[in-house]
Amino acid sequence: MGRNSIKGLQNPLRNQQGAYILITGIAVVTLFGFAALGIEVGRWYAIQGEMSKAIDGAAFAGAKNVNNPNIADLHGFVQQVAQANFPPGLLGTDTPTFLVTDDGNGKITVQGATNSINSLSKVVGGSHATTAIAADGSAKLRNAEIALVLDVSGSMAGSPISDLIDGSTSFVENFTDQQADNRFALITFASGVQKPFAMDHGYVSPMTSAINGLNASGGTNAEDALAQALTLPWSDQSGVPANERTKQVVVFFSDGNPTAFRGQFKFNGTDYDGVAALGGSTVFADLQKPDQQYSLYSVYKVHRTGDGKTSGTTPCPNTTAPNGTNNKLNVKWNVFTDSTYGLNSYGPMSSYSFQQCNISQTALAGYLTHLATQMAIDNASAIKAKGIEIYTIGLGNIDQSFLATLSSGSAFAYYTPNSSELEGIFQQIANILKLVLITNTPSK
Repeated sequence: MGRNSIKGLQNPLRNQQGAYILITGIAVVTLFGFAALGIEVGRWYAIQGEMSKAIDGAAFAGAKNVNNPNIADLHGFVQQVAQANFPPGLLGTDTPTFLVTDDGNGKITVQGATNSINSLSKVVGGSHATTAIAADGSAKLRNAEIALVLDVSGSMAGSPISDLIDGSTSFVENFTDQQADNRFALITFASGVQKPFAMDHGYVSPMTSAINGLNASGGTNAEDALAQALTLPWSDQSGVPANERTKQVVVFFSDGNPTAFRGQFKFNGTDYDGVAALGGSTVFADLQKPDQQYSLYSVYKVHRTGDGKTSGTTPCPNTTAPNGTNNKLNVKWNVFTDSTYGLNSYGPMSSYSFQQCNISQTALAGYLTHLATQMAIDNASAIKAKGIEIYTIGLGNIDQSFLATLSSGSAFAYYTPNSSELEGIFQQIANILKLVLITNTPSK
């Protein structure tokens, strides 16, 4: 009986060994199934990622070509882009479908769907034969407001002005298909500042016509050009979500450092809104008109400083008038008392009186240079403070650090020593702007 009892104890041990083998086999199969399912799930995510990229690219292409007259079927074009980026069979899928819609206001939405053909996980884990995968995304063409601010001073004569005309004309024509949505402005500056085309739609014909008529003469009044760019009728962006804001840009071109500024002057008892400019290393003799490229007032010797009173009432010493007679002629510069730009803003001038007669040419020319440069920098800062970006293009002997300070950053500042490269630079900026005018809503 004892032997039988021992034998009886051996049978359960054998049964347990078989059970362990069975359990182990089931566990291995189960783990393999989970591994297979994990591989499938990873592939599903990969499929969705590729579909999202295809949808984003198609929506972007559609938004970019909303106003392209050469594309008759925009929806069909967008579908073709999506299908080219996600062809049938990609990563083990069937034929994808893409639905394209638009809101009539430049927003293109693409919805994509496909099925992942499950093989490994179906065999091992018993999952469905296919798994549906979908994604959607949209893109919208943003509106833009762009001001071209162009230097047409005397140093631009010859090839530079011709190359500037070509470059700025091609820049404007890049946006021909968006005239109904975008607004452009053209400002030109030399001694004075002119606005051939204010901020408006339908800009290509009038702006290209004005640009083709440009010629070179006068000084370089960058500060007033930027001041007038600031006062253009830019759209109010306050309260507008960042991704819906109109893109606002100033493209500023110059081939030289500031040599002129606009201010208030008194001569012979009469007040003038005028421009004082450098003529070489001295202040130019005549006061110039602020709204003309290069035109003079009948004001003699603006660099003869004083109180601006008539010859019989001023204590300033005699100066020689155009008719050869000695008269007490002088001009009062109102800026001398300005709290920001007055005489005390420039160290070498701190000892002068605001009505001092005949300030030395060396001192006055240095002050004017400081004034014109600092006012330009401050006006550019005011533009950027409104959320308006500034691209700068410099040519020749211009101070590149000055341009960089005006710009919205190093990526916004361009320079070339050769005017023949201007058209290429204008094209680069146009390409950048056309890309950033597309707002993407990432696919999901």
